[in-house]
Amino acid sequence: MGKNKQKSKLTTETPRRDAFDAAWEKYRPLVPENELQALEESLHKPLLQAFRLNPLKTDISALDGMSSRYGWTLEPIAFCPNGRRVCSAQILPSMTNEHHMGYYYIQDSASMMPVMLYDAERLENSPLILDLAASPGGKTTHLIGRSMDQGLVLANDSSPSRIPALKTVLKNWGSISHAITQFPGESYGDWFPNTFDLILLDAPCSMQSLVSLDSHPMRPITEREEKALAQRQTALLKSALKALRPGGQIVYSTCTLSPDEDEGVADSVLKAFPGKVRISDAEKRIPWPAPGLTGAYGKEYDDSVRGAVRLWPHRYGTAGFFACLLEKTDFFENEPGVNRSDIPYRPWEKSSFTSAKQADVTDLAVWLNDQFGLSLMNICEKPESVIMNRGNEYWMLPVRYIETFSSLPSKSVGMRIATKTTGGFVPDNDWICRYFSQTEGIRFRAEPEQQAQWLQGADIRSDSASYPRGTMVMILDDHDVFLGCGRVSADRIRNFNK
Repeated sequence: MGKNKQKSKLTTETPRRDAFDAAWEKYRPLVPENELQALEESLHKPLLQAFRLNPLKTDISALDGMSSRYGWTLEPIAFCPNGRRVCSAQILPSMTNEHHMGYYYIQDSASMMPVMLYDAERLENSPLILDLAASPGGKTTHLIGRSMDQGLVLANDSSPSRIPALKTVLKNWGSISHAITQFPGESYGDWFPNTFDLILLDAPCSMQSLVSLDSHPMRPITEREEKALAQRQTALLKSALKALRPGGQIVYSTCTLSPDEDEGVADSVLKAFPGKVRISDAEKRIPWPAPGLTGAYGKEYDDSVRGAVRLWPHRYGTAGFFACLLEKTDFFENEPGVNRSDIPYRPWEKSSFTSAKQADVTDLAVWLNDQFGLSLMNICEKPESVIMNRGNEYWMLPVRYIETFSSLPSKSVGMRIATKTTGGFVPDNDWICRYFSQTEGIRFRAEPEQQAQWLQGADIRSDSASYPRGTMVMILDDHDVFLGCGRVSADRIRNFNK
């Protein structure tokens, strides 16, 4: 049975090895003496690959079937009920149809910690959430999953090059209640003070985790660069705290073990907003202790910083990581007034979205019911979303975005349901996939070779399909995993995903 492990590459590449040696010399004095041996031993073990299930599309009960057909041996992740580590695999998690269709997200297990720190009841009450540095979107999908796509997640990233990946991930996840923006995170506190219920700041960092991964390679870092990063992280966290409403929660996290970028940043905002911000003790939220530092390299931090989570690699079998849950207890004093002219503005009319006519929505609902057995009215019965048009397209948009941020330019919002063409409606595959468990339409089980071709955008040639021309068909693999929709033609099923 083939092993499926995420290599740390401590000894195979000289630059990474040099970076590790420097980090080890730097961090070793910070590790409790009684934990040093366990830490050293953990650094010689490759990390197991991990993934987190998408509760919008599947649940824990599906794991037995996937494990059987892909030859997986799995183990739970102690702090994330929807997460699993892959101890061994005959077929890699990245190679399955379930992964392609967004049934789970492959993610280092340490990165599942931040979203698990929020109070569950806050996520269940249609919250207004800001993900301040969201791309590539892994933790954003976790926020959407834990909130069950209710309320609104405003997913922001300041880098234009990182927005396409964020769009792709959220579309594949099946999210409706989100909007993507591209602005400096430092601006949100001034633009939208005291606004958000929950905020995630997974900050850009030096990535000194003691474990070098392909996604987070270790590299040499200078003291000057580390100081500059800590300054930016502090500015971002201050902005996030200003944007948080009193009583709200922020998770600040990094994939570095640098105290200056971790406990030092948390300590700096406690000093900047005395009596207005507190750190919640994470010990009650995780299975066993992983306390933060109260001092490093001659610097002393507020004693409450001990309540953060410092994941030395041996503590939970992860890469090195830091996460801290902060609460805003009161309004900040002497906050400057918001100058609305400073906030980027785009009239809603220029978004190209218009209110859908009731007659058109009824036609769409009838078609979805006839073709897929889906009740659009049941899906829309909660006041979370609204159906709108963009040209010939029908979209489902989050109401919270329209109510609060409709004039804020966005790169993407909501999810497309279908497009009306001269030949009739064409469904969006991601939308149908999101609600596939509720469908009752015609299914066509593709052969393995046809499955691969279909996922690459090819039609399925099928003389044996005994369906009238124009019939809408859902393509499944041999384990009933939805792969997309097509329309029956003369000798083929035409692929809408071209």
